[in-house]
Amino acid sequence: MTKKFENDPFKRTYTSLEDLVDSINDTFQCPVTIEDANHRLLAYNSHEDETDPARISTIIKRRVPEKVINKLWKEGIIPQLMATDDPIRIPEIKEIGLRDRVAVSIRKNNKVLGYIWIVEEKNKLSDKQLLQLKNAASAATTLLIKLHLQKKKKEEDYQDFFWQLITGHYKSQEEISKKFYQLNISMPERFSVLVFQFEQEISRQMEDHIAYLISTSQKITNHFLVVMRNELILIASPHPSYPDEKNFREFITFFIAEMKNRFSVEGIKGSSGTVYADLERVETSYQEALKVLEMKDEYPEVLEDVYHYHQLGMFRYFDAIMKEKRSDSYEHPAIFKLEQYDKVNNTNFLKTLEVFINEDSNMNDASKKLFVHINTLNYRMKRIVEITEIDLKNVNEKMSIYVDLMLRRKRKDL
Repeated sequence: MTKKFENDPFKRTYTSLEDLVDSINDTFQCPVTIEDANHRLLAYNSHEDETDPARISTIIKRRVPEKVINKLWKEGIIPQLMATDDPIRIPEIKEIGLRDRVAVSIRKNNKVLGYIWIVEEKNKLSDKQLLQLKNAASAATTLLIKLHLQKKKKEEDYQDFFWQLITGHYKSQEEISKKFYQLNISMPERFSVLVFQFEQEISRQMEDHIAYLISTSQKITNHFLVVMRNELILIASPHPSYPDEKNFREFITFFIAEMKNRFSVEGIKGSSGTVYADLERVETSYQEALKVLEMKDEYPEVLEDVYHYHQLGMFRYFDAIMKEKRSDSYEHPAIFKLEQYDKVNNTNFLKTLEVFINEDSNMNDASKKLFVHINTLNYRMKRIVEITEIDLKNVNEKMSIYVDLMLRRKRKDL
């Protein structure tokens, strides 16, 4: 090595990230990993006798463990890395198996492309070495830009295929299998279409945040992702360690919460279609997810905690029932009686009945929802039965009233 490179070892051209990692390791004599912006492992030097559990797990899984990422966010470390191009020191965090580290972001202008992580172990980096590490990050920028361009071309091919799947273009599983093979991607054994609707159009910066959360959550396996104005659509598989419904529900609630907590994006609604094995059903799963969002918009209180198509229950059939109702002027007599009673006596018995049925006739839950004492609710329910002469122990009668109450609300909105 020439004297020029001894003084500034990273002021040369590297042919690969592996070449750069070896150079960083030779210079600092410390374990090194390079990740992309979504914490997927890109390169690392060979194993040492001494390293920490977080690094071992990252190398085995080819990505940083979710618990490590979440802890680094909570400690403010990742936001700090995203805000500066200077190396920062991260003290040991035993609960996630992380020893003392130095990290630096790899960036092009203000966009973070990835990170270099160094486990300091016995060798603490000097101020001069920290400056050299910053130069190593600059050397990594060119290599990551090349990777990014290659990835972008692949994504364009994937998106064309995505739209063909979601619009029902393919008529046989054989055609779909052939396309997966051509794109060199593995077919999911089971999948669901997830849809997220934002209050505003999704910006380029928001797309980066979205990709980051999906890549790092490790709650689902994402196969395709596309953004259309204010809508994010995914074709994803459940994680092997979770049942289907729990897995997707946890991811939807996680995604909505973390977009708000980490990136201050609020008002997102999410849903999931049915989990299918046949990829010819992608369009069906997508339409089911859209139906969930549509019904959540119409009945926000009732369907607040509903995310899956099958959870809609009777709401799945409301369009057909509503069509029938348009030619039928029938209204349940109990509803008519309570509405008249409320007008004359300035009471709220009709709303009370709706909440009571919606809470599955649970007095405690209904009283909390109505913000009244349980004794008050008991009195109201006795009066409601007296006024209407309905039998609330009869499931058919109770559900008939409830369906009419929901349809009545929808008719008022039309």
